[in-house]
Amino acid sequence: MKLIAEGAEAKIYLNGNKILKKRICKKYREKELDVFLRKTRTKKEAKLLSDVKRINVKVPRLFEVKNFSIEMEYIYGEKLKNFLNKNNYKKFSKKIGEYVLKMHLSNIIHGDLTTSNIIVKDGELYFIDFGLGVETKSLEQKASDLLTLYQNFKSVHPEFDCWKYFLLGYKRKETEPVLHVFKKMLKRRRYI
Repeated sequence: MKLIAEGAEAKIYLNGNKILKKRICKKYREKELDVFLRKTRTKKEAKLLSDVKRINVKVPRLFEVKNFSIEMEYIYGEKLKNFLNKNNYKKFSKKIGEYVLKMHLSNIIHGDLTTSNIIVKDGELYFIDFGLGVETKSLEQKASDLLTLYQNFKSVHPEFDCWKYFLLGYKRKETEPVLHVFKKMLKRRRYI
């Protein structure tokens, strides 16, 4: 088993064709609280992955969920962050919009919607890392999901108009309230 990534909440290991995501103990937290948070966050992430798969958005397949770890499929592909180019950004941006639309209509928030958390495999998009995700009807949280992606597009892919094509996939009558809140959030930002 090989450590391939380490974040604030978890260590990610590669074991053959599987990923093991282990939530790490936080020594600064009281033990009972730490155990509770790691267990509930692990279960929540596994549930979100299952729910997203049910609405036909591609995610890694789950193999096993334990108290503090999730074993899932390793997606052999490339981060969209490194894959976007002038020939494909329109198609992929629109596709992201279509998938985020499905998630938001199902009241699923990714929580860290960036092109680093989307993998391209055989021309298909796979969404990964739902560790900050939640289930909610909150317009603000859906708009916040969009704001994260918008900022990611502007900072990581400034040469492409990804947002315009994202909206082609996302914008529907049902998402107008979310986009209204998003625009208000954008106006509150100091820098655009």
